[in-house]
Amino acid sequence: MKLARQSELSAFGLRVWSGSVETPYPPHRHNEIELNAIKQGYFTYLLAGREITISAGEIGLFWGAIPNQVIQSAPETHLYWGTIPLDHVLRWELPQSFLQALLSGRLFLDSQPLYDLRFFARWEGDFAAGQEALALMEIRSLFSRFAQMSAAVPSSQTQLTPAAISDNRANQMALFMSQHFDEAITVAAIAGQVGLHPNYAMTVFKDTFGLSLIEYLTQQRIAHAQQRLIISDTPVTDIALEAGFPTLSHFYMAFKRLCGMSPGKYRALLR
Repeated sequence: MKLARQSELSAFGLRVWSGSVETPYPPHRHNEIELNAIKQGYFTYLLAGREITISAGEIGLFWGAIPNQVIQSAPETHLYWGTIPLDHVLRWELPQSFLQALLSGRLFLDSQPLYDLRFFARWEGDFAAGQEALALMEIRSLFSRFAQMSAAVPSSQTQLTPAAISDNRANQMALFMSQHFDEAITVAAIAGQVGLHPNYAMTVFKDTFGLSLIEYLTQQRIAHAQQRLIISDTPVTDIALEAGFPTLSHFYMAFKRLCGMSPGKYRALLR
């Protein structure tokens, strides 16, 4: 899938690479499924207002279109990253329940991975040598393992926990928006969740995340719309309303700005 240059949705493409973690950085979005395999240390993601820590020896998997950022890491944390374009994953005939959970913002975590760091090191070499097809066959099997694991674990045991730092007001506002993006919420309502004046709440959030409250809320709504466009036949007009946009024109303008194309074209490219 090729995104237009004016898109605010980043594109990493099909890659596997290794390196260190730098924190903090503003929330970002990309349209690939991201894999993280930790070689040393740990880091903590803020994903849709919730904190998830991935430690050495663990593998995490999530959809990058949900606003996410690394907010904390141990010194000298090293890991492998993999980014798999969404259109590749959708062609793999994975269980619909797994895809729905993945595209709804769930981060899958495996603490005893069958595909350990040796595989990621080999895949990094395969990509460097132009042997992507061989690596992709094994990566596809890894996704199937995650799907099998998710089917075996009750949903009550797989929910992400709320942000651990209870007095972090910016985190609480992000969590509130991720839970209520489809409602007609205002800046005043968001600020009221943490007992702040709206103007001060906007400052706190912008200083923490580098995004305004409205920008973050819009990203949440667009991520939901992307998911619905991919996995359902719901009309675009209905999806816009489901996602919380007040008018269809607001939805189209935001979608084009963030994704670089119209909702209809996005659906056609990924269906």
